[in-house]
Formats: sequence, C-alpha cells, structure tokens
Amino acid sequence: MYRDGLIHVVQTLTVNETFPDITLKLMASKIENVIVVDENEAILDYEIEDLSMTVLTLGAEKVIVEYDTITLTQMEAGVWTLTLDAPYNLTAYFPEGATIIYLDKVPASISVEENRTILQLFPERWEISYLLPIKPLTPTPTPTPTPTPTPTPTPTPTPTPTSMLRLEHLILIVIAAVLIGVFFLKRRKKPEIEDIFERHLELSSDEREVIRFIYQKGGKVWEGEVRERFDLPKTSVWRLARRLEDKGIVVIKKVGLQNQLELKT
Repeated sequence: MYRDGLIHVVQTLTVNETFPDITLKLMASKIENVIVVDENEAILDYEIEDLSMTVLTLGAEKVIVEYDTITLTQMEAGVWTLTLDAPYNLTAYFPEGATIIYLDKVPASISVEENRTILQLFPERWEISYLLPIKPLTPTPTPTPTPTPTPTPTPTPTPTPTSMLRLEHLILIVIAAVLIGVFFLKRRKKPEIEDIFERHLELSSDEREVIRFIYQKGGKVWEGEVRERFDLPKTSVWRLARRLEDKGIVVIKKVGLQNQLELKT
C-alpha cells in the first residue's frame, strides 16, 4: 500500500504446464497497469470479466500477476480504511510509519519490517483502519529583502570650466548605471522555485518536494527518476505530474517511450 491509497497487488501462482489456461479471482473489479508474465518474464495473454481473470498458461510453470487499484482504500477525517474480501491467504504491507488503529478480526500474524507494518491475512472479509504520519513541509527560505538603492545627492554646481562639468556628469551617469545594474541583479537572485511556491500556496508537501527535485536536477527530469527518488508507483507519479501540468507548473513531454517533466519558465 502507498500513502495516496493506491494498492499494488502481486499474485504468484504455480500452474500445470499442460493446462491451456487458469482462472483466478481479482482483489478489485477496477484495476490498471496490469502485467501478467511467466517464470521467464514472457508476457501472457489474459481476459478479465468482473472479478475473474483468465490467463492463457499453456507451457508455463509459474504465473505472476501484477496490477494497481485504488478501490480498496478510502480516507475520512484523516483516517485510512482498507476494506477487502480476501479470496486466499495474503500478505499486506502498509505504508512506512503507518499506525494500525482498528482491526475487525485478529490476523494470522503481525510484524514490522523497515518501519512498515506487515499483516498476514487469511481468506475472509477484512476492515483495517490506519493513520499515516504527517510529512513535515520543507521550509522555504525567506527571501532577503532587496535594498533600495540610495540616490546619490548631486553636489551643488559651482562655476567650473566646461570640461570639468562634462566629466562630473559622466561620473554621475556611470554611478547611476552601476546602482541600477546591482538592483536588478539582486532581484534576479531570487530562485524561480520560490516564485512557484508563492504563486501556488495550495501545493501539497509531496508536490513541493517533486518540484524542488525537478529544480535541483536543472529544471527537467524523467518520470522514472521521480518514481525512483520518491518510491512511488507509476500511476501516482502520473497523476501528480498531471496535477502540476494543470496548474501550469510543469510541461509533460513525450520523448520516445518515456515522459519528461520540465518546469515552465
């Protein structure tokens, strides 16, 4: 399970290689990102009808089925609840730091590994509620106020030769140009990422961290880099990227078979 409620399901089955197909029960009727392979990672054909999946397995000794679903979890008042009918024994890995606050029955076993609660569930209908720790927002550095250049008082002119007046005017022009240049240079030192955060106060902590990551990588990254950096499934990164694109913060570019996320300038 992931922090955003998405569940990644992995089912491994040993099959008789002489059977032309097998039928297995799915955990949810609405699934996406389905992958079905054999022991050699060769892709197998399948058909789905309601909660049943039929896989063409002739010649295969093992079948591995993977898919994502968001229909088994829901959040209300900050509390996540997992509700499912387990058709077989399964292992449930909860998000890192999750605290189980309600179980409608006692699981076969409970353990913790790398700060993740792991429950062994037997075939039955389950309802499990849990809380997630709030990720602290990375403080945005307060921009240093840009000092307003102090105008240089013009000295009271005294009768001087024409050549001296011209030299004095030239010096004043040079000083004014330098002050104006320093003023605009200091204004440009403000990172673009701070402008983004100031314009979009509604951004979540996850969205801010992804924007900061893209900025640190030079303004553009591959979608796969975001998945690897934040340990998120493909669908979660895709939805986050679409939200940022809808807000006008990033542009999603299709490069070959990959998506590239680029901050708008």
